Amino acid sequence: MRRIPWVALVSVLAGFGAWVAAFLQPVPVLLPGCAFKRLTGFACATCGMTRCLMALGRWDWWEAFHWHPAVAAVVALLPALVLWDLRRAWRRDPYPRLPDSKTVRVTIWLVLLGVWALQVARRI
Repeated sequence: MRRIPWVALVSVLAGFGAWVAAFLQPVPVLLPGCAFKRLTGFACATCGMTRCLMALGRWDWWEAFHWHPAVAAVVALLPALVLWDLRRAWRRDPYPRLPDSKTVRVTIWLVLLGVWALQVARRI
């Protein structure tokens, strides 16, 4: 059975998207903005993500981390994940099962809530 390195392929496409985003710097001005923020006055959990991706397209890591720390951290870890995925596909190993741990799920939710609280506190 052939194993496809999906994580590596998606990462390459995401990298290409970030590279293209560097050329589309004026485009976010044309976007409508966050509907949640417009309705409530508070930032949503994903506020700053577009600006984060645009900064990553310019290789401006500090600005990307400023706009959305969780996305910048995941992108920083992506090369290691790609290498793992290519090794997994080369060895024809299946993907491991996702952890079915309440601790992992709660930790992910706490990180997302923490980023959201940070976005609200900074009034992004």
